[in-house]
Amino acid sequence: MDAQEILKADLDDLVFEGKNKSYGAYELRKKYGRHIMIALLISVGFYITAFVTPYLFALMKPDPVVVAKKEIKYTELSEPPPIDKNTPPPPPPDLPPPPPKTIKFTPPVIKPDELVKEEDVPPPIEEMQQAEISTVDVDADATYDFSAETQVVEEKAPEIFMYVEQMPEFPGGQAELLKYLQKNLRYPAAARENGIEGKVVLQFVVDEGGKISEIQTVRDIGGGCAEESIRVVRSMPPWKPGKQNGNAVKVYFKLPVTFKLGTE
Repeated sequence: MDAQEILKADLDDLVFEGKNKSYGAYELRKKYGRHIMIALLISVGFYITAFVTPYLFALMKPDPVVVAKKEIKYTELSEPPPIDKNTPPPPPPDLPPPPPKTIKFTPPVIKPDELVKEEDVPPPIEEMQQAEISTVDVDADATYDFSAETQVVEEKAPEIFMYVEQMPEFPGGQAELLKYLQKNLRYPAAARENGIEGKVVLQFVVDEGGKISEIQTVRDIGGGCAEESIRVVRSMPPWKPGKQNGNAVKVYFKLPVTFKLGTE
């Protein structure tokens, strides 16, 4: 390549001078700029499409329907008239008088002497003169059924609350309760041998005096853990009872007891 050709030649011609240009590398380097320009145009077109598409969708979307807000009109009520404490209460309504009490008159019946019973014979005049006159009217036709059973009113059992204003509490609080469980709880042998661990949940009632009763197992993990938890709860001292409106009441209480291997 002479000096005149060198001035007109590009870098690829100089690099591949005297080499096999038909191998393919020469063609790739010659078209490299064109490929870059095509890739740049495709990228620019993709980004423009990505940004313009949402805007076109927004233009095609119909305008939202504006719902008019309803106006709420408030009517101001006038203040009630003051109450005069000196005004006497209105008189009671006129009620019709109660109907007068009447006693049924039994007309006398004439019977033969042999049909007259002793209890039907009127008392002699001497006894009637000595008797006192009663002021109570007795209905001769009134009857009373003595066979009817007397209704017995049963005393309603006190209500057991689930939640109250002041829940029951172990003496000394939550910290003392945990100490009591750690001190008295023993890991059952069956649970230890079978690798059982977890949480047992008990439910019981704390009455007005703080005594525990009606112990039930809500959740059991087996291995005798529930039985051991019930034993420890039964041995607890009286709790501080729950209160509702300042009064001690019966309350349900749920107690979780955790069993973990490596601890007693």
